[in-house]
Formats: sequence, structure tokens, C-alpha cells
Amino acid sequence: MQTKLYKDIYPDFDMAVLEDLFLKLKLDPTMPVSKMSKGMREKFQLALCLSRKADIYIFDEPIAGVDPASRDSILDTILGNYANDALLIIATHLIADIEPVLDEVVFLKEGQIHLHRNCDDLREEYNASVNDVFREVFKW
Repeated sequence: MQTKLYKDIYPDFDMAVLEDLFLKLKLDPTMPVSKMSKGMREKFQLALCLSRKADIYIFDEPIAGVDPASRDSILDTILGNYANDALLIIATHLIADIEPVLDEVVFLKEGQIHLHRNCDDLREEYNASVNDVFREVFKW
């Protein structure tokens, strides 16, 4: 399996978790990465990341460029497999797709923190969804 190097580099890597994720994501562990489609490579990278027992997981646009059904699958995979006591950070502009699972949001504008709030407090303060506040902050 081409993941042996990952296991050798990261002591918190769990091969059993990876094998389970390969089954769930319908990935062939014998297929070379160079032969995988873009979507398969993204699933492969997701499986590698979630197979570690990390304190912090950072995902940059994990659902960008995929169809809505795949978005749900990717989010379900992330939420169902990261370490329970870990911090999960997701950078995305697709707020509506992840809003139901958010606890807090940080909006960055021109490289600076523009807004940082608990989602429930934000909804109450603006009487709007997090997605609506995001659209207002970043409208042209």
C-alpha cells in the first residue's frame, strides 16, 4: 500500500482508520495516486488526513468544485471521523453548505479578521443566517 510512508512519518497515523475510510469512500488501496481522478485524489487526501489523531484539523475548501451530493458525503466523512477532542477548522466560501455544523465563524477580509462570533449569537444579533451575514459582509 502506498500509504506506508505516511505511517512512518506520523506516529499518530492509524492504518485501521485509513482502511475503514478507503472502504467508506470506495477507494482502491492498490491504485497508484497518479491514476486517480481529481475527485478520487481529494478523497484519498481526506482519508489520509482523517487517519491521524490530530489536535487540530484544517481543511481548505474541502467541498469546492464538487457536486452537492458529494459535498454532503465529504462533510459527513469529516464530521464522522475527526478526533472528538480536536479543533476542526474549515475554510470555505460555501457557508450555506456547512452552516448547520458550525459553532463559530471567522470572516477574513483583506487579510484581517473582520468578524469572529459564535454562530448562535451572530444569528440573533443580525436576525439572519450566517450565510446571509457572510453575503452582506462580502457583497460588491
